[in-house]
Amino acid sequence: MEDILLGIDLGTTYSVAAFVNESGIPVLIENSEGKALTPSVVLIEDGDVTVGEPALNQAILKKDKVIRWIKRDIGDDEYRFQGLNPVEISAEILKKLKMDAELFLSQSLSKAVITCPAYFAAHEVTNTRRAGEIAGFEVMEIVREPVAAAIYYGIQHLNDGEKVLVYDLGGGTFDATVLELRDDVYRPLATLGDRYLGGHDWTSDLLAYVSEELSRTLGVDPRDDPVVYQTLYERCESAKRDLVRLEAVTILCHVQGRACQVEVPRQTFEELTEGYIERTIEVCQSVLTKADPSLTWDEIAKILLVGGSTRLRRVSEALIETTGITPVRTGEVDTMVALGAAILAKGSVRSRHAIMAVGHDVSGHTQITPVLVERRCPRHLGTRVLAWKNGKPEVVNSVIIPYGSLLPAEETRGDYAIGYAGQPFFDVPIIEFDEYGEDVILETYRFSCRSDAAPGTGIAVTFIYNQSGEIKVNARDLTSGELLRDELVKYQEPDLNKVEHLVRRRDLIFALDISGSMAGDKLEDAKRALLETAEKLYQGGGGMFRAGIVTFGSEANSVCSLTYSIEDLRQAIGPVSVSGSTKMNEGIKRATAILLGSGEEAMREIAMVTDGMPDDQSSTLAAAENAKKAGIRISAAGINSHDVDEAFLRRFAENVQIVASAGQLSQALPNLLMQSGSEKRTAITWGTP
Repeated sequence: MEDILLGIDLGTTYSVAAFVNESGIPVLIENSEGKALTPSVVLIEDGDVTVGEPALNQAILKKDKVIRWIKRDIGDDEYRFQGLNPVEISAEILKKLKMDAELFLSQSLSKAVITCPAYFAAHEVTNTRRAGEIAGFEVMEIVREPVAAAIYYGIQHLNDGEKVLVYDLGGGTFDATVLELRDDVYRPLATLGDRYLGGHDWTSDLLAYVSEELSRTLGVDPRDDPVVYQTLYERCESAKRDLVRLEAVTILCHVQGRACQVEVPRQTFEELTEGYIERTIEVCQSVLTKADPSLTWDEIAKILLVGGSTRLRRVSEALIETTGITPVRTGEVDTMVALGAAILAKGSVRSRHAIMAVGHDVSGHTQITPVLVERRCPRHLGTRVLAWKNGKPEVVNSVIIPYGSLLPAEETRGDYAIGYAGQPFFDVPIIEFDEYGEDVILETYRFSCRSDAAPGTGIAVTFIYNQSGEIKVNARDLTSGELLRDELVKYQEPDLNKVEHLVRRRDLIFALDISGSMAGDKLEDAKRALLETAEKLYQGGGGMFRAGIVTFGSEANSVCSLTYSIEDLRQAIGPVSVSGSTKMNEGIKRATAILLGSGEEAMREIAMVTDGMPDDQSSTLAAAENAKKAGIRISAAGINSHDVDEAFLRRFAENVQIVASAGQLSQALPNLLMQSGSEKRTAITWGTP
């Protein structure tokens, strides 16, 4: 007998199982209560676990022992209820589905495809898989719910080249996904979701309204009596469904032997809950702009409604008002995700194919068409690094595998660097994040640095994201080429105060010769080269670079103090003009005073631009010697003339470059100063001891 493979929609409020029968038709499985929908509710009492309708019926009476909506917390490894974590509680729901399916089909079952919301992070997908394995399944695949629904619907209704927006509003979660069917490939184009928005919120607002009305009428709050409150909750849930077809409902309640009823017009209910509808529409609008390239409603062929809560009248009305498209609601809004998962389970999932039943041939056998399903990265996947802004370190997210990347994916980013001498390790936390504030840490890898690695040693980090949602990380030292040893650790935020002292800023004073021989184009070329060089250093400095300007001619002047702004330099140097002789010694002294006067630890450097010899060579050498004793590095660019003496410049400058004309400074000066800056600043990993 061929194995039967289940498709399971592990839902927030209800869960469903299905399979594809011998005729190629996806079929729902009835649970032991004779229903297709099993409430995702678990009662844990005295060590005994009850799942489904019996647990739901006691959800308020035994609220301290009943857990609902556990799917919202499946990514929280710290959460516990009655001693069980979300994965273990989810596994109990899956055990119930497995047991009921085996009873329904009269055979043991071991393989399943399980669905999850489109916006689930990688660790939530992993935890969903773990729940299935604990329940006794070989989990063949975790499939995004909109994809499963679109596949089921698309068997007969989607044409090649069409884009469909799946509006999936369940009992506890909402997401919107745009997919395209092209050449038998289902391609997710964009997805967004809200894990805390679902039909339960509509019921809760109605319950609050009715409770307030009863309290005002009776002087007694029905929420204070668990038995009354349980009954009232069930009646509000039923009333919510009735308001789909009725203009008004009447909700009856007995409190302390007194009967009272509350009439709720549909208009009142819709006014109470309009904010939820608006939130779903905002997500739908945003998901179009998140596609690459962005989409308009004119490009959407169909809007497919999925989830029982899409029966609410305002859902269709609001979508029509916004898009002009009449959405498609099939009779299986509660179950089409499970039915689509069953089709995927029947197919060759491991090779990324689904088997689609599309009719029968002349002999009566089912015709089968393979369909490819693309998996894409639902959020940015990357890590956290240190960057510098105005000389201060801050933790920032760094993308390695961008949102929407086709899976499996392998990406390397090579612009990271070791931050300080003797750094023992650096951490690479794997995070998923997006522009909407979702920021989840999955795991943290700690890599050991080479003992002789210098500050600025380049590090390349590689993320490997496979088809099953597993992520692996490696890191390579770009100087030695070797892969670095790693271990998994618990994520810890870096001590930014400590990092600030370990990694030094770079402060640079340009000392510009403005003696008479620099007049005309020579000075203007030098000023332009200075600004171009500073701009490149700012761009490469990651916020850890400051520059200032000192001029020396007949006297030395501080034109611009140390600044993080290229605009400050540009405004300050514009009016500079020539001024007499060459008091180079005064220029070095003034630059030294500025660098030492900042009071902060930094790499300090003077970059001299000159076309001649100083008025006083001995005092210039003495000033330079004092600067170097204070830890200041000196570089010099000489503009070739009869007065420039390269040998003299090399007596006090560590790096010297001579150019034939000032016009060549734009190329020579950046090379000179970038070579002298040994610490990379663009994206620095951390590893404080």
